[in-house]
Amino acid sequence: MALLSGDEYVESLKVFSPEVYVRGERVDKVWEHPLLRQTINHLKAGYDQARSPETRAKFAVTSPLTGEDVSRLHLHIQQTQEDVLVKARLTREVSGRRICAGCMSNMLSVTWAMIFDIDQAHGTTYFPRYVEFIKHLQQSGQAIAWGMMDPKGDRSLPPSKQPRPADLRVVERRADGIVVSGVKLHTTYGPGAHQVVAVPCRALGPQDEKFAVALAVPIDTPGLKMIARPSPGPSRPVDLESPLSSRFMGVEAMTIFDRVFVPEERVFMCGEWDQAVKLPFYFACLHRQSKCACSAGHTDLILGTAALCARANGLGLKPSHIRDKITEMMMAAETAFGCALGAGAAGSEHASGVFLPDAIIANSGLDHIRSRLGIHLSHLHDIAGGLIVTMPTEADWNNPELRPYIDDALAASPEFTTEERLRILNLAQDLAASRLTGTLLGFTINAAGSPVTNKIVVNRLYDLESRVNIARQIAGV
Repeated sequence: MALLSGDEYVESLKVFSPEVYVRGERVDKVWEHPLLRQTINHLKAGYDQARSPETRAKFAVTSPLTGEDVSRLHLHIQQTQEDVLVKARLTREVSGRRICAGCMSNMLSVTWAMIFDIDQAHGTTYFPRYVEFIKHLQQSGQAIAWGMMDPKGDRSLPPSKQPRPADLRVVERRADGIVVSGVKLHTTYGPGAHQVVAVPCRALGPQDEKFAVALAVPIDTPGLKMIARPSPGPSRPVDLESPLSSRFMGVEAMTIFDRVFVPEERVFMCGEWDQAVKLPFYFACLHRQSKCACSAGHTDLILGTAALCARANGLGLKPSHIRDKITEMMMAAETAFGCALGAGAAGSEHASGVFLPDAIIANSGLDHIRSRLGIHLSHLHDIAGGLIVTMPTEADWNNPELRPYIDDALAASPEFTTEERLRILNLAQDLAASRLTGTLLGFTINAAGSPVTNKIVVNRLYDLESRVNIARQIAGV
């Protein structure tokens, strides 16, 4: 079955026995561990959106590979301009509700393009293997964990010159496959996946041949381990506090390959160092287009919460400074989303069939919106007020002796009860004054590449000389 429900997804995890550690202890059952529940909930929600009759028309699409419906955000290879534009709209919608849309479709699509290029340049036969792997994912509905970022060590040295190499690399070649060792960082939602896909993350030289490797293996392959950092929400059950992070978001994992055997049919790159640079470039086109939409969704959520806080405080949008801040955030969100759509509209089809958005527009839009997040969080603090960092806790509210005092002291607009106001302020706290805030900053600043990479891409691709020549002509020089 290509489309699993959220419950069917959870059941499918029980077939696998991954080696996952949380806070130093081996996890027995990923699907029910209390520190992994936000990750499982998050992924369940994505499965349900693609399967539910109410949302299937938007979140599912018929795969040209299998003829079956698949999740548009998670498993579809994006091959048309419509694909990238619809994806952008869905990404903004989902990110505006639970921070992350989990766009693994982007990762699978950019890998598709790179592997095609490898075969074209070297006469290899990796691409048919990758197509079969994608079919397997789509037919089974399995989720992937994406391993792109290497530890890199001393950033001034290439992988082959590291005194203590930790980047993923081939350590043995066999007739029926390869053995790899090394580490991938930032494996978002990793413990909740069925398969792990690893790819190179930067340009390599001829001396780095063994680091030029792309592969896929089941998550419970011997030698594969994940050290998962708990998601930013509370570990205890809550009702009032942390309304977003207590339900959604996910762990980040360090994925360790300790002499992991990869069968030949799951090896998609092995030594073709000259092609490694292609993947980060395609990533800069497709995933950063998504990040423009993703950050627009974050801004939607922040400004919606800020406006609700203003109402709960009894002011609404009457004060000009509140109205101006909300309007500024609206414009920032629309600018970022406009860049997501513009990058899609100005994109082009890669020879492999993948549709790649325009890199200059995507990187310019992302650089703009990611630089505004700190300001937007500051606006939320200003509009919500100091209570988001000083208000009594949920346990205080639930104490029958204390509740009357809190109820009287924190009553504000007659439109809301004190409890409703506290719930609204707790959402503001979750977004702007919690562990989730730090994760949101990390997602915005470093996910999809650091801000300087946006400038590098634009500087390299922008046709400056043609603009200089126009200026010369007008000036008569």
